Amino acid sequence: MSSVILPGSYDPVTKGHLEIIERASREFDEVYVVAFVNPKKTYTFTTDERVKMLILATDHLDNVLVSYSDGLVIDYMREHGIEKIVKGYRNDADLKWEREQAEYNLTHGGYETELWLCRDEMKSVSSTAVRELLKEGKSASDLLPRAVEEYIKTL
Repeated sequence: MSSVILPGSYDPVTKGHLEIIERASREFDEVYVVAFVNPKKTYTFTTDERVKMLILATDHLDNVLVSYSDGLVIDYMREHGIEKIVKGYRNDADLKWEREQAEYNLTHGGYETELWLCRDEMKSVSSTAVRELLKEGKSASDLLPRAVEEYIKTL
């Protein structure tokens, strides 16, 4: 059985994230989507809210398992028997960052990372853009899965 992890902040999960998650769900038997907690980072949404949004966004995918962790990706993988990492990227800056992370995970954990370019229509989608729109009181419906947009309205 093949397994993969898609680690991220997911603050919040966007249509861009969901595109990569859906692609992974077609290629792997088990897809772990894990909201990681970095104590050095300030999040807009709590860990529980980020997990809830991930569950809502991926509810239609039977082979996706959602959770969170405050540890390292490689430690989570070891604990859960996960074989590989998948990360999406939108542009050269994302690719550079993801390559650095991939090198770390390979060197320190022995885990390979597949880097997937998102579709052209997703290149402008980011959690940062969503947070900025929400802060300005504007709609982010073009960037968010519908269930996530509805959930955010309840907060």
